[in-house]
This record gives sequence, structure tokens and C-alpha cells, in this order.
Amino acid sequence: MLTGGAALVAGVTGLVGRAEAAYAAQRIRSPETVKLETVVEGTGDYRYLPFRVPRGVTRIDAELTKSHQETKVGVGLFDARGAAYQSSGFRGIYGEERSKFWVTRDAASQSFMPGPMAAGNWTVIVPVFRAPVPTRITVRVTLSFADRDAPRFAPGPEPGVVLDRPGWYRGDFHCHTPASSDAWSSGSALSPREWAATCRRIGLDFVALTDHNVVTQNYFLARDAGADVLLMAGEEMTNWFHGHATVSGISPGDWLDFRQSPYGLPLPTGGARIAEFIRVAESMGGYVSAAHPFGATLAWQFFAEAETRPAARTHGVEVWTGPWQPDEEKALDYWDRALQRGWRIAANGGSDLHGVDNDAGFAAGLPTTVVHARRLAKRDVIAAVRAGRSFITKAPDGVELYLFARRPGQCTHTGGTVWGDVGDPVTISCRVRRGAGRRLLLIAQGAVFSVTQLSDDDEVVKVQVAVPPGGGYVRAEVRGQPDLQPTNPKASSGDMEALSNPIWLVVGDPPADYVAEEPPVPDHSGPRRTMLN
Repeated sequence: MLTGGAALVAGVTGLVGRAEAAYAAQRIRSPETVKLETVVEGTGDYRYLPFRVPRGVTRIDAELTKSHQETKVGVGLFDARGAAYQSSGFRGIYGEERSKFWVTRDAASQSFMPGPMAAGNWTVIVPVFRAPVPTRITVRVTLSFADRDAPRFAPGPEPGVVLDRPGWYRGDFHCHTPASSDAWSSGSALSPREWAATCRRIGLDFVALTDHNVVTQNYFLARDAGADVLLMAGEEMTNWFHGHATVSGISPGDWLDFRQSPYGLPLPTGGARIAEFIRVAESMGGYVSAAHPFGATLAWQFFAEAETRPAARTHGVEVWTGPWQPDEEKALDYWDRALQRGWRIAANGGSDLHGVDNDAGFAAGLPTTVVHARRLAKRDVIAAVRAGRSFITKAPDGVELYLFARRPGQCTHTGGTVWGDVGDPVTISCRVRRGAGRRLLLIAQGAVFSVTQLSDDDEVVKVQVAVPPGGGYVRAEVRGQPDLQPTNPKASSGDMEALSNPIWLVVGDPPADYVAEEPPVPDHSGPRRTMLN
């Protein structure tokens, strides 16, 4: 009887299993295709194409086609959580270089985020970059079904503390991977793992991965970095119509919206003002810098807004992007005028490298931003660059610029403050390494007040300045000779070799908790990795 009962149970179990399988087979539907269409013309527009996703969909594929090839558009996706500003439903976007993608719960096309495949209204977004003639845009969306969904995707950990000691750390705050569709199209973009290997080779300690409006490059930072490089999560907020900003130091999974308009212009659907973008980035711990702000087609168009709305001011300005060219001089001039107004806005540099094979002179670590941070760790590096505790140099092994200011009982360095009465003398000390044959310029309140021709590769220049009425600042530049490329002007480089953030001169007494700051200059010049070898 026991044996027969066991057989009976086994038989019933088999019947139930077969019934469940048959029922599941009935529930698995053939893929369905939805055709979305719109007509675009002009520029500076976003089109939203909604579609309904029923229950049971486990994969969505989409492909965009256009009736005129000269028209330039992008394509992206929001899921059932909606397409409002800063929506958690954002799943990814491409520029004009790529036109099809797919998403599931645990995987997706390059640059697109895995995530929930909830039933509801999803939306394809089409940024319209340039449509010289009326152009029909068609997006074919394929919905695939299965009886069960995949496990939920989760990003891996990011690097922690790489080095637990104060130091002058070298890095690049503007880096692209194949997650940026334009970098992908170069065919030579560095992956996060390749960026870490490049850091080891050229002497960088950290980089921020700032891809255009996407963040999947940040998913496996600890794995890709190894134990000795700091890869920081980032994004280049790419407002295709009003400028770009790099955001460094966010967390894996964080994403920032790109749909802003300056005051005086109507907001796009799902858009906001730039102050809201900066507020959200700050809440994520990010450092926001206006990227290549005077580039010919990439100019930052929110400067006017910053004049009257402090919340619209970025934390920094990328005054040096790739080879030093006339637009860098414009960025430097803008930043210096901001300093004259007392705006404590930092300067940083970034290579903006999209691919190692390029004819415009771009290279990793060109330029390099050197920060003095408490530790080689994300929070410390971001705090240092935001406070202006840094200088920018042409390459990882370029000119070094250590700026100090002293008064009786006070000492500080780049990014710091010296206090005194109007007219009190302040001793400025600038130690320049690898600068022989170049000239050191010291600048205060927008004017050069000292020029020194450097003859040694390790030279200290000391001058005195007075605390000016209303306060002021002192900063330094090292300039040499331009590197002109007559047959390829876009790869030419001007005479800038290095520049520092300012030291502030403030009328008044130091705070009660004042502590002198005099970080030691490294024993040897060159990248830290060179010193270790």
C-alpha cells in the first residue's frame, strides 16, 4: 500500500507538472510589434512616442529609422515609471550614432539600463538635433513574452579608499567609454578597465567616467579599477541644445537628466531649469563643472542665468579641455572674471577623450588635474576639487605648481584663505617644478603683477602682495611656447603649461578654529607611480 501510494502521488505530481507546463505554454505569446511614427523638422526639440506594454513582457527591442538620412536624431527610452524630469524610469539614450537597442530585467544593450519590465505606458524619446527638411521618424518596438522574468540586476561595488593618506593625486575629470554613442562610433574608445590600465601606464591616480547622459559605465567600477586606481562614477549631462556639464563623484546607478532650458526660453516637456539639475547633482554628492564652456557648438548657455541666480552656478568650470586653444583662453577669462566678483568657483581640466585614434590631439590626461586630497578616495577627491585644492597641468608628468600664502600665524595653499586688514602684506610663495625655460605669471584681481623667467626645473618664487579693499585672490600660471600644427590646426596647442586655483585674500580676522595648512610638496617630481618605481 505504501508503494502504491507513493506511485499515486508521483503520478498526480507528474500530471500537475504537465498541466502547469501546458498552461504556461498557452500564456507565452508570440512577439508583438508596435509601430510609432512622428514627423520632425528644425532643431532643439524632443519628441515623445508612448506605447503600451502588457503583462508578461520580458524583453523590449526598438529600432529607429528616418526618411531622410541628413536628419540627425537620437533615441532613448523611459519605462512605465514615466518620462517626467529626473524620472527613475529612464533606461538609456543614444545620440545620432546608434539607432536600435533592447532592454530586459537583467541585461540590456550597451548604455541602456536593465530593470523592471512592468506593464504600463512606456515612452520612446527622440531628441531632434537637426532636421533640415520634414522627416518621418519610425520606431518599431518589439515586445517579447515569457512565463517568468529574469533575476533583478544590481550594480557591483565601487572602489573604496585606494590610499589612506594625504597626497597630491593626479586625475582626469572628463573621460568617455563606449557607453557614449559618439565615443563608441570612434572605434577606439577606452573601456573602464582600459581606462584603469591607462592610468597605470601614464601616471594617473583617478578618472571620472563621464559618458553622455548614460551611466552604465559605472556599474562595475571596483572590478574594472583593480586595487590601485580610483575609477569614479560620473556622467556628462549633455543638453544637446544648451551645453554640457560633467558630474563627477555620483554613485553607481545614479542618473541626471539633460532636459534644461535657460530662463527666457520655454521649458521642454519633462524639462527644468539648470538650478534644479545642480541641486539634484549636489544631493548625489556630485561635483558639477561646465564642460568646454566656449566650444564652438558646445557653449554653456546658462552663464547669464548664473549672474542673478547663485543656485544656477556650477561648482566649477572646465577651463582646459584637451589641447589648449582659443576657446580655453575664453573659458579662463570667464573664470577669472568670476573670481573678481568673489565667486568661489573652482577650475578643473579634462581630456574629453572619446577615442585614442583621433586627429585632434586628444589624449588621456591631457590635461591632468592635480588635487591635494586627504585620501585617494571618491569623497576626498571630490571635496578637494570642489574646494579648489588643485592645479591643472598639461600632462601627468607636466609642470607642477605649488602655491602658498603666509602671514604671521597663518599659512595656506591653493584653494585656501588668508585674512588681514586692508594693506597688510601677504607673502606668496610659488614652487614650480619641470618649468625650466618657461615663465611664471602671478595674477591678482584679473591683472598680472609678477612675471618670472624660470631657469631651473625646481624653482621657488616669492613675492609680497597686500590685502586689497574688499578682498581678492592670487593665482598662478606657467606659460611656455605654443605647439602649432600648420597642417592640422585643430591639433595645435597654445602656450599654457599649468595653472592653479586661487588663494583668497579676505579682510578680517581668521576664524576661532583656524588651523594653518601647509601640505608638503612631494619629495620627487612627476607622477606618484613614477616615484614608487
